[in-house]
Amino acid sequence: IAHSSIASVGGSKTEFVTGGYAPNFFGMKAEKTMGQGYSAGFNLEQGFLLNKPNGAANNGYEANSRFAFGGDSLFNRQANLYLTSSKGTLKVGTQSNVVFDSLVASDPRFGSNYASSLATVVADGGLNTTDDGAISYSFPAVAGITTTVEYVAQANSGNSTMKSGERVAFNYAADGIKATLGYYTNEGTTNGASSAAAHGYVLGVSKKIGSFDLKALYVDQTGYNGLNSVRLSGLKTTGLGGAYFLNPEVTLDFGIYKSKKDTYDVSTVGFGAQYKFLKDLTLYGQYAVSDNKGSATAHWNFMWKTVEGETFTAGQKASVLSAGLLYNF
Repeated sequence: IAHSSIASVGGSKTEFVTGGYAPNFFGMKAEKTMGQGYSAGFNLEQGFLLNKPNGAANNGYEANSRFAFGGDSLFNRQANLYLTSSKGTLKVGTQSNVVFDSLVASDPRFGSNYASSLATVVADGGLNTTDDGAISYSFPAVAGITTTVEYVAQANSGNSTMKSGERVAFNYAADGIKATLGYYTNEGTTNGASSAAAHGYVLGVSKKIGSFDLKALYVDQTGYNGLNSVRLSGLKTTGLGGAYFLNPEVTLDFGIYKSKKDTYDVSTVGFGAQYKFLKDLTLYGQYAVSDNKGSATAHWNFMWKTVEGETFTAGQKASVLSAGLLYNF
């Protein structure tokens, strides 16, 4: 349940929404030993909504099971085959963008659909969440660093078509420190402003100090903003915060975010609490405030019209108070 309001517009709205903290998805995977140290398997994963977005009609853009879920097709999040051994893992098919994985791993609020980096970096900055027709290879860890490279032959994202793209991600983990560096490029179409051509990088680090997990995030992007039909050259997003594990059942998190470039200027603060009262069931609550200090229209949530709009204009401030359940098994 989410109660949202946008200052200067008037009124507020309380709604049932899908995914206050995370999207819904269900899937299956299987792996078979092939001999000589090799194993092969597959991943199938489907994203879905528990409610129909506002204004959705027929099978239009708002009516399908995206945004973070991929296209409106079966197994839209993952549909891939892989081969793994001590030499690394080769994966082919629809899969998560490895740079998006770096973003979520280093986001102070776990990539929540409210008050995280996702609204700016993905919705406005244009970073793909999933890649279709992709091939990736993860190398074995060396000195605590795991390297993954990915090539996308062709992928569709919203109303734009990406001809091809490349990604690389470096992940380090040792002695309570985790760090990630991801870089991506998308070769766009020849349709001028509608091109999906983009590039950028994600840098994140986290440090475990007692019961605290402190995180810092920095993202630099150049890409097409479909919302405003303009290029966002050098859109920079920073995030600071982390989580406090009060006990095995209770986790508190917080995050402060700033995204800026020319007329684009958005600040966000969010707090959350999770209580795992059953083995697989968690109760959560969160409060977030986003402030559009620029003159460009921007996204303030990652829910795509399942709440009081999903964008706000210059001078507007959006707030949301939400509570819900997370079921993981």
